[in-house]
Amino acid sequence: MTPQEVQAGLDKAADDLATLGLTLENCLLDRGPDAAEAFRRTVLERHYDIIIVGGGIRLEPSMTPLFEKIVNIAREVTPDSILCFNTGPATHLETVKRWWPVGA
Repeated sequence: MTPQEVQAGLDKAADDLATLGLTLENCLLDRGPDAAEAFRRTVLERHYDIIIVGGGIRLEPSMTPLFEKIVNIAREVTPDSILCFNTGPATHLETVKRWWPVGA
C-alpha cells in the first residue's frame, strides 16, 4: 500500500469508529531504533481500551522484532487494554467491533 492509501484508510477508519462514539488515535511508527520507545511513550500518556497493531508491523517479516516489543510493552504498561489485529486500515471498524464494548 502507498502512504496515501494507508492515510485514506485511517481517515475512513476514524469516521467509521466515530459512528460508535469512539475516537481513533494513531501511533504511526517508523522503522527507526526508537519506534518501540515511541509506542511506550504513547501508551503511557493515557489509557487505551483497544490497541490495534496493524499489518505494516505484523505482516512484514523484518518488523517482527518491533512487533514483539510492542506486544510486550502493551502487556507491561497497559495490561487492561485489549490487543487486536486488523488486516489493513479499511478493517479497523470490523476489528474493533469484535471487542467493543470491552467486556461484552
